[in-house]
Amino acid sequence: MYVVRKALYNEYYKYRVHLKALDAASKYLRFGYPISDEMIDRLCNGIEANPKMHKLFCIENNDLEFIGVGHIALEGGMELAFSVLNKYQGSGMGNSLMKRCIQWCRTHDILKGHMVCLSHNKAIRHLCTKNGIHIHSVDGETMGDIVLDSPTIITFFNEATDKNIGMFDYMTKRTRLTW
Repeated sequence: MYVVRKALYNEYYKYRVHLKALDAASKYLRFGYPISDEMIDRLCNGIEANPKMHKLFCIENNDLEFIGVGHIALEGGMELAFSVLNKYQGSGMGNSLMKRCIQWCRTHDILKGHMVCLSHNKAIRHLCTKNGIHIHSVDGETMGDIVLDSPTIITFFNEATDKNIGMFDYMTKRTRLTW
């Protein structure tokens, strides 16, 4: 299990750095097509211009660089997307990110949405199934229909706990870097 925290708006630029650091195969799995750094810049410019419609959840290394990111896009409905640097793939980061994003959506009463990925992306298909996201294929893409349960008091308690743990982890790493 990894510490996942909600990125601060003034850190959204790190998402651009993270996406550009993905290897070509990971970029292809994340976006579903080959993507250039210029296209990533355009995407991130839109996210940074309208941060309230985009929530980023991150796992950081000790230098506060994003090594895994869960992106919740709220424009036109909720859509989830995930990326983990190649070096860390297969370690459970994607699952931790997905769980945290789903938890945030539930506590904010955003209970329906979707995901899109390539049909041959076995890792994300597995994560979807593991986290209760119904998947089906449409024209070579796998669609994940997200229908979440209403939040309970436990959901709110877990959200508050995870938020505080995430900020404590961030402040600890930031303090260490400052010293």
